Amino acid sequence: MKIVLDINSEIGYNSLRTIQKEFVMELSKYEYQEKFSLCAIDRDLVALEKIQKSLLKQRQVMDKWFDKYLDMFDKKMDSSNPDTPIWKLYNTKSQEYSELNEIITTANAYITKLKTI
Repeated sequence: MKIVLDINSEIGYNSLRTIQKEFVMELSKYEYQEKFSLCAIDRDLVALEKIQKSLLKQRQVMDKWFDKYLDMFDKKMDSSNPDTPIWKLYNTKSQEYSELNEIITTANAYITKLKTI
């Protein structure tokens, strides 16, 4: 998944470029699920833990992005008008974050299952 929105011209903030990192998941949600299944079939706990570690690092990057974004735009985010470019980017990143958390939860489930076998 690769989503890049350039809202600098619309809201006039050049400093947004400093926090507007591209978040690119290495694989799609379904490719991760397939990889988890293959690791489970092979009982490859080490590979699953490596994937989990990579996903957790990606989540940390997103956490930092949200912290910086909210620091910069918290006062500009009017909940009565969610159709602004600031809100659109925030909602897009929130969806990405939600999908990443689903994948992490799946990885944790596979790891737990392999450890109990």
